[in-house]
Amino acid sequence: MKSKFSTLKKPALNAEAVRAFAEGDQSAKQGEAIPKPTPKAEKATTGHRSGLVPTGDVRLTANIREDLHLKLKIEAAKQRTTVGELIERMIEGMA
Repeated sequence: MKSKFSTLKKPALNAEAVRAFAEGDQSAKQGEAIPKPTPKAEKATTGHRSGLVPTGDVRLTANIREDLHLKLKIEAAKQRTTVGELIERMIEGMA
């Protein structure tokens, strides 16, 4: 007796289809080519997407003590802003 499942094919996934699925694109179908979006970074208040750097900004990596990092995060939460915004204010206050 032949199984009815023996005729099913494994779906082919491509990177674009996986990305579209992860981003909630309902129009994407498996195997279809999905155009890559043009990278246009926006500020957090207008639809920030993780990993993108807003136009005119640069990415900063710094090593600081764990206790200071926690203080910075807590202060940002209290002020309902980002750590980056706090750092920018502190630097602007140096001038």
